[in-house]
Amino acid sequence: MSEYIQMFSNLWELAIVILIFGGSIFVHEFGHFVAAKWRGLKVLRFSIGFGPKLFSWKGRDGCVYMVSLLPFGGYVALPQLADMGALEGGDAEEKAKGELLPPASCTDKIIVSAAGAFFNVLLAALLALIVSFTGLPTNSHYDSNTVGYVSDTITDARSEVLRSPAKLAGILPGDKILSVDGKQTRSFSDVVERIALGSGRGEDGLPLAKLKISRGGKEMEVFVRPVLANTNVATGDAIRMIGVSPKQEMVVGTLMKDSPAEKAGLKAGDEVLSVNGIKLYSQQQLADILEKNGEDTPVSLSVLRAGKTHEIKITPRKIALTKPLCKVSMGKFGSLEFLNASGYAPGSECVKVFSKKIGNPYFGGIGFGDMLYAANGKNISNITQLNALVNHLGGREKIRLSFMSAGMKMKEAYLPEGAESKIIPPKERVMLGYSLALPVKIKYPSVPEQFGDAIDRTIGALSSLLNPKSDVGISSLAGPVDIGRVIYRLSLEDIALVLSFAVLLNINLAFLNMLPIPVLDGGHILFALIARLSGKSIPPVLLAAFQGVFSILLVSLMVYVVYIGFMRWSGDSSMESADMAQSEYYIRDISFKGHE
Repeated sequence: MSEYIQMFSNLWELAIVILIFGGSIFVHEFGHFVAAKWRGLKVLRFSIGFGPKLFSWKGRDGCVYMVSLLPFGGYVALPQLADMGALEGGDAEEKAKGELLPPASCTDKIIVSAAGAFFNVLLAALLALIVSFTGLPTNSHYDSNTVGYVSDTITDARSEVLRSPAKLAGILPGDKILSVDGKQTRSFSDVVERIALGSGRGEDGLPLAKLKISRGGKEMEVFVRPVLANTNVATGDAIRMIGVSPKQEMVVGTLMKDSPAEKAGLKAGDEVLSVNGIKLYSQQQLADILEKNGEDTPVSLSVLRAGKTHEIKITPRKIALTKPLCKVSMGKFGSLEFLNASGYAPGSECVKVFSKKIGNPYFGGIGFGDMLYAANGKNISNITQLNALVNHLGGREKIRLSFMSAGMKMKEAYLPEGAESKIIPPKERVMLGYSLALPVKIKYPSVPEQFGDAIDRTIGALSSLLNPKSDVGISSLAGPVDIGRVIYRLSLEDIALVLSFAVLLNINLAFLNMLPIPVLDGGHILFALIARLSGKSIPPVLLAAFQGVFSILLVSLMVYVVYIGFMRWSGDSSMESADMAQSEYYIRDISFKGHE
């Protein structure tokens, strides 16, 4: 819910969404308009936007120019090209006018149909040129195809824990993934995308990926069984994952006060190369090694400083990473976990739901992050109070719990008789006490590089969508809602990221519109070529039937992807709320004070 409010309250970012998404479609239609005028075809209407007409005027050329309510693109009514009145809002009078016009030639139809895609390519080239000069901020971790960490498990959006396929296949930190299913990978983004869009399957029908990796200068093939990890609880979206993350630049950013790292002389800017002679590829790898060695066991850190290698002895310390939890158990009905958190008012504290594993229908409406403000009418301000009350009354009577959601919705639920409570102590971790520098750098990709990447991604996604062996289906399509959200989020980071995405969007529009499908530009070109090669026009009745059927299919698809887009938005918002509640579990200001 918070993203809905934020997005529609930030007018500048919303204007960027309309400009980029709507502008890309408008440029496409403007291409048709310019080409039609150049070829002498009749243009009945040229609309900026879709939906109900806001206002219009008739030009000297007889064309009705109009502005419509929905500012996402536009359309051009060209009766000599095809009768698209069902989609473009034409009436019987306009159709009759179109029937009186001379037919367009095959050349006219091809040029006008292709002009939309051509203008999208021109816009993409202009935007790519701007990006090549202004630069593109990127996370340098993803520039390499080297594995930084192999996780033991993968936890999906439904909190289901899956075994890591990469771990089972024997992939190690430092391995370079050269290709996935025979497709070269130049960056870790390529690795993630190739895995997600893969279509390989084993004899048992389950997902299978063939990786070519380089380890110690030797190349080898490794077969991995990707798992389908749910990424959205509302839509059921799931993609293939193998449980690897990229190599990190191990450059020290900040040192925590009184930490072992600070006391040992580690400095900001040092590059951490190895620990106890083990080459490091990620901070997670270092954390595992420290946890295995235990507290008070000195480690030797090899660091690069000003071009020279230094060995630094550090004795790590175990400190609390999280807050304590209050776990309320309800026997066969499951359990709830609560934590102390910041309240909705600045500076206030309260008790919030951290997790729930229950089958009690009375708690069906209680969600992550909901605030527990009272029990049996008594104010609850911390988990100590809750724990004491449940243990005092839980064995003798039901307890009425009063909740309030982030949207200020009031809820109530009853703990059954026999409920019990206990305090779960904080989680601790052995740490050195430093964080990595933010790995952002500016890249200046050339126009051909940007085009090549956009075309490769477009073809890859389309191929996976059409391949029955992949796990990418119609529900994975991104519509106006998804595209708008992507543009909005990128606009919050850097306008160059928006322009780069607009390059991909326009290449997508150009490519997809040229597919030989009726209603699309490629379909118009196909019909024109068939008529030219056969020497006779396609019967109007047959052409109308094709256009009608595919118009219905296109409209249905548009409605579906818009619906899925809103569902995906709802699911993402729920997960973001849950992540926010989860983030409150971790202590933000870790302190080593007292660890002498």
